[in-house]
Amino acid sequence: MPYSWSTRLDAWKLVLRRSGLVLALKVAGAVAGYAFAFLALRRLGASGYGYFELAFTVLSIGSVAAKWGLDGLLIREVPARSPQAARHFVDQAMTASLLGSLLVGAVLWFAAPFLTEHYGGFTGLWRSAALAMPAWTVMQVWSEAQRAQHRYTSFGLLQSSIMLGGVALFMALVPGLDRPEYAVGALAAAALLAVGPGWLRVRQVELGSLWALRGTATAMFLTGTLFMVMTWTDTLMLGYFLDADDVGGYRVAFKIGTLITFAQFAINASLGPKISELWTQGRRDELQDEVRRVALLNAAVSAPAFIGIVLFAPWLLSWFSADLVPLAGLLRILALGQVVNALCGPVMYLLNLTGHEQSARRTMTVAAAANAGANLVLIPWLGAAGAAWATSGTMILWNVWALVAVRRRTGIRSLALWR
Repeated sequence: MPYSWSTRLDAWKLVLRRSGLVLALKVAGAVAGYAFAFLALRRLGASGYGYFELAFTVLSIGSVAAKWGLDGLLIREVPARSPQAARHFVDQAMTASLLGSLLVGAVLWFAAPFLTEHYGGFTGLWRSAALAMPAWTVMQVWSEAQRAQHRYTSFGLLQSSIMLGGVALFMALVPGLDRPEYAVGALAAAALLAVGPGWLRVRQVELGSLWALRGTATAMFLTGTLFMVMTWTDTLMLGYFLDADDVGGYRVAFKIGTLITFAQFAINASLGPKISELWTQGRRDELQDEVRRVALLNAAVSAPAFIGIVLFAPWLLSWFSADLVPLAGLLRILALGQVVNALCGPVMYLLNLTGHEQSARRTMTVAAAANAGANLVLIPWLGAAGAAWATSGTMILWNVWALVAVRRRTGIRSLALWR
C-alpha cells in the first residue's frame, strides 16, 4: 500500500527524533569518556591508567563470552512478542547472562595469578575485573533490553562511556582513589546502580525458551566475536612487527577515521527493534522505507565527514602531534573504509534480525580470515600503511558482501542510492 506524504513525513520525524536523542547521549558519553581518561591519567598515573585499560579490555571480552549473543537476541525477539511474552524473555536473558557472567568471573578469579605471572599487572587487578563481571554483563544486557523496547533514553544512559563518566565524578569527589582496581570497582558500582530495579528481573531461573534459540544466539555470539577479533587484528600485528610509536600513530589516525561513522551508531540504534518488528509482521514495504531513511541519513552525515578528513588530514593529525602529519595518506586510506561502511547501510542488523544470522557469521568468518592474512602480508611490506590497506580493504569486502547477501535473502536494498 502506498504511503501518503504525511505518513512519510511522520516517519522521518520519528527517525530523526530517536536518532537525535541517542546522538546527544553519544556525544555526552564521548565527553564523559574523555573526562575519565583526563582524570584517571592524573590520579592513577600513566601506568595505572594503562593497567585499568587492560582490566577493562578483559572485562569487555569476558562479558561478550558471558552474554553469548543474548544482547543481539533481545533486539530480534522482544519486538516480535506480546508485552507479557517480551517481559518473560527479558527475565530469562537477564538470568542467563548473570549465570554466564558468574562462571566467566570465577574463571578469571582463579586465573588471576597465571595472568599476573605471564601477562603482567597484579593479582588484585584481575580479580577486581572478575568481581565486576556480573554487574557489567547484566548492565549491557539490560541496556539492549531497553533498546528493544524503544526506551532510547535509558539505552543511551547505559552506555559504557556514560558509566566511565560516573566513575570520573566519583574519583573527583572521593580522595584516595588512586589505584586501578579501585576504578574497576567503581565501574562495577556504577553498573549496579544503573540497572537499578532491573535486578528484580533475575529472580527466576527458567531458561526453556532461550535453550530453543541456542543456535541463533551462538551464531550472533560468533559474529560479534569475529568482529571484535577483526577490529583489533591490525593493532596487535602492528605491535608484533613494528614498534610502539608506529602503533600509537596508527591508533590516532584510526580514531580520527571513525569520526565518519560517529553518528552511525545513533542513527542505527532505533532501527534494530524496528527491523525485527516489521520483518516478523511481513511489512516489507515499510521496512524498505525505514532502511532507506536510515541509509540516507548515514550518507548525509558520513559523506561530508569523509570529504573533510580527506581534505584536512594533515591539519587534523597535527592537533595531536606535528610528527603525525606524514600519516595523512594512511588516514585517508582508513577513511575510505569507514565511508563505505556507512554508505552500505545497516547490513549486519538486517542479516541478524531477519533470521539470516548464519549468513552474517559466514561473512564475518571470511572477513576475519582475510583481514588477518592481509595484515600478515602487508605490514612487513608497507608498514603501518599496510595495516590501513588491510583494514579498509576488509571493511569494504564484508560490507559489499553483506550488502549483496541482504538483497538476495531479504529483497531489501540498504545502499542509500540503490532503488
